[in-house]
Amino acid sequence: MEVRRIIRVGERSFGITLPKEWVELHGLGVGSPVKIIVDREKITVLPGAEAGGMKKVLIKGDDVEKIIRDIIAYYIEGAEELDVETGNMSAVVTRIEGKLPGVVLMEIGGVLKLRIVTKEDINIDEVVRSMYTTVDAMFTLFLQMLSSDKRELAEEILRLDDQLDRLYFFSLRTVKRNIIQRPEHYVDYVITIKNLEHVGDAIDRATNYYLKNELGCKEEVISLFKKVYGFLQQAFEAFYNNDASKALAVLISRAALEKESLRAICPQATAVMHEAASIIGFAADIAEAAYSKCARK
Repeated sequence: MEVRRIIRVGERSFGITLPKEWVELHGLGVGSPVKIIVDREKITVLPGAEAGGMKKVLIKGDDVEKIIRDIIAYYIEGAEELDVETGNMSAVVTRIEGKLPGVVLMEIGGVLKLRIVTKEDINIDEVVRSMYTTVDAMFTLFLQMLSSDKRELAEEILRLDDQLDRLYFFSLRTVKRNIIQRPEHYVDYVITIKNLEHVGDAIDRATNYYLKNELGCKEEVISLFKKVYGFLQQAFEAFYNNDASKALAVLISRAALEKESLRAICPQATAVMHEAASIIGFAADIAEAAYSKCARK
């Protein structure tokens, strides 16, 4: 950390000098615009809109798995243009198409070009609410599938999980582009975003297990998952509505619900009950983030 002294600028203003390295790193100079974000305890200085420019990345190689991971990583980091040079273009397009919101794919001169057209001013609350709505729909369908044995509902659950993945990547991108403005605020959102995605994965795994195996003790499983569903609802509502009392109630009730989820009912239900226990932990993490968010307010 470097300490700099305040200087007087004119009759009514004060200022500090900016480090030469930081100015040059962002391509700034005399007259360049900068953004000033004023909070109660700090001031954040960011390069102005004109200084940032468009972030462009070139990815080369034929390892499809690595290329996909690179594309997702740069997308989350805020890149706006990605050029991919690969001998496995069809495989990359198949894997990535529709996976990332706001991405337009084009093939120009043997190069796969991805243009990201998402907005920077998206309200993070709206994105997280969309994630929860998707998880809520998955949970509802899962309970319907167990109750009615309509296994065709599994296809819709798995489709919703793909949608949740897209929202997850978009949410992280949104956080990355805004976190420097209010780091303590966005940390709580990262916790909630990641745990909602984990809940979706748990429902996905439970669905796939149900499709491939005979599920025993079905009534007991349904009863428990209804309680877990309610537990998740309470945790998210506490986060979204800044309700400290509800967050605390969720955290206090965690131990009893976890104990119920871990009790042995029959061997054929063990894997699904394990997913229920996992969801309880994910929901409790959301409640922890909710309580922190409330305390800060």
